[in-house]
Amino acid sequence: MDGIRWIAAYPKAGGTWLRCMLAAYVTGEAPQVWSDVEAQSPGIGALFRLGELPPLEPAGPVLIKVQFKADVPVLSLYREATAKVLYLVRNPRDVLLSAMRMAWIPRDDVARGRAFAGEFIANKGQGVKMGPGVNPGFGSWPDNVRSWTESSKELFPNADVLTVRYEDLQADPVARFSEIVEFLDLGRPVDSADVRRAVEAATLERMRELEKRSDQQAGRKPLTTGKPGGGERVVEPPFVGEGRNDQSLSFLGEDIEAAYQELLQGDSEFAHYAKQYGYAG
Repeated sequence: MDGIRWIAAYPKAGGTWLRCMLAAYVTGEAPQVWSDVEAQSPGIGALFRLGELPPLEPAGPVLIKVQFKADVPVLSLYREATAKVLYLVRNPRDVLLSAMRMAWIPRDDVARGRAFAGEFIANKGQGVKMGPGVNPGFGSWPDNVRSWTESSKELFPNADVLTVRYEDLQADPVARFSEIVEFLDLGRPVDSADVRRAVEAATLERMRELEKRSDQQAGRKPLTTGKPGGGERVVEPPFVGEGRNDQSLSFLGEDIEAAYQELLQGDSEFAHYAKQYGYAG
C-alpha cells in the first residue's frame, strides 16, 4: 500500500528508539549514525529546514517522523496521502523528566528542576519550549495525544491508526515491534528474524554507540565547563537516556509531586488520557 506512515509521538516519548528499530528492519542493517535513522524516517521538521516536503503522492510506503499535533495546518496537505498513523504514547511524568534532562538540568539542580517541572505542570506539557528551542506545534501532552488518537481519522480519512504504549514496547519489544511492522505494511511479509535483529540493533547500548559515532563523525565534542579546584565537567547530557519508567517527582519536592498528582484528578483531558493509558498511578 502506498502512502505516508506517520511515526508520531510527543517529544521525549521514545520516538527515536522506535525509528532506530524501523531503520534496522527496513534496511536489514543496524544504523551506524543518526543519518542512517533519518534516511529511513526523516522528521518533518528536519525536512522543512532543508526546504523539502514529504511527497504528496507517495510511490510506496513512506515513513515520516512527526511531533507536531495532528491538526497543525501544514499536515492538512497530506489528508489524502496518509495511509497509516502509528502513535507512541509515554507516561507524561517520564516525558517531563526526560525533557528536563535534555534542557541540561541535572537531577541535583533542584532549583532549576523545580522551575522546569512547575512550567511543565502549568502547561500540561512542554508547551512551546524544549530546552533552548521553540516549537509551538507540539501543543500540550493531552492535546497531542487527542489529536493523533481520536481526531486523526477525521483529519486523515484514508488512514488506519494504531496507538502503542512506550512501556509495552519496552516490556516486550519483539512482540510489540512485530505488531508495529505488521500494521505499517511496509511492502513485504513480516519476518520474525528481521524483527528480532531490529530490536537487538536498537538496545540502549547500541544507541549510545550510535550517538558516539555520530558525534565523532561530525567532529563534535560535549560541552564542558570548569569546576571548583580545576579540571572540567561535562554539562551537556547525552541524547540517549536511560529509558526509565514510572518515576517520581518527589526529589524536586513533595509540593511538585502533589501538583503533578492534581493533574491526574477530575475530568480534565490530562486526567482522561493519563487514566486511559494507565498513567494515573
